[in-house]
Amino acid sequence: MTASATSPTPSPQAPTDGNKRVNVVFTPDQFATLQRLATSQNINLSEALRQAINLSSLIVDANADKDTQILFKRGDNIQEMKLVR
Repeated sequence: MTASATSPTPSPQAPTDGNKRVNVVFTPDQFATLQRLATSQNINLSEALRQAINLSSLIVDANADKDTQILFKRGDNIQEMKLVR
C-alpha cells in the first residue's frame, strides 16, 4: 500500500489530544481499495486506513523477527508470507 503523503496540514479543528492530521494523496486504485475495505467492514475511511497501517506495521515487525512467521492457511494449504525488498 504505497501512497504519497504531504506534510502535516494544520487546520482550525486540529486535534488537541496529541493526534496528528495529515493529507494523503492516493492513486485511484489505492482509494478504491480503501473504500472497498471500509465498505466491507462497515467502517469509515479513516478507520480503514488506521487498520491498514496497523496491519502493515504488524507484518513489517514480524518480518524483522527471525523467529516469527506469518502463515496463511486455507484448508490443508499453508503458505508463509515474506516481505521482499
